Amino acid sequence: MRLWQKTLATVVLIPILVVAGYITYLWATYIDESVASGSAYGFTIGASKQETLDAISRLTNHPHAVVDVTYGLRAGDHFTIAPVPVQIGQLQMHDRWDVYLDGDGKFFNSVRLTFRDGHLAEIYRHRQYFELP
Repeated sequence: MRLWQKTLATVVLIPILVVAGYITYLWATYIDESVASGSAYGFTIGASKQETLDAISRLTNHPHAVVDVTYGLRAGDHFTIAPVPVQIGQLQMHDRWDVYLDGDGKFFNSVRLTFRDGHLAEIYRHRQYFELP
C-alpha cells in the first residue's frame, strides 16, 4: 500500500470507529427495567413510604437527587421536593414518586417508585445518556 492510500484509509476509518465506539457506549450504559419483587437500587419492594423516603435520602452517590410528584394532567400539576424525612407529609397522599437522581429537571437518570396500599410495589429504573428524537 502506498502512503496516500494508508493516509486515506486512516482518515476514513478513524471517524467510523469513533462513532461506532460512542454508539456502543450509549447502548452499554442504557437502563430501562422494572422490578416488582425483591430489591433494587437501594429500594425494597414492600417497604413503607417512610422507609422508602429514608432510602432516597441515603443515596450518597446521588447528592442532588430530588423527588418529583405529578398529581394531575396539566403541565403544572406537579411539585418537587428534597428527599428529607420531614417531607413525608407532602408525599403520603401520592402513590407515584419520580426520583431524579441528577437534580431537578434532569429526566434522563431517574427511578420511578409506585406504591399500592402504602407500600412500594414497583421500581422502574431509567437511564440514558442521549436524547431520542
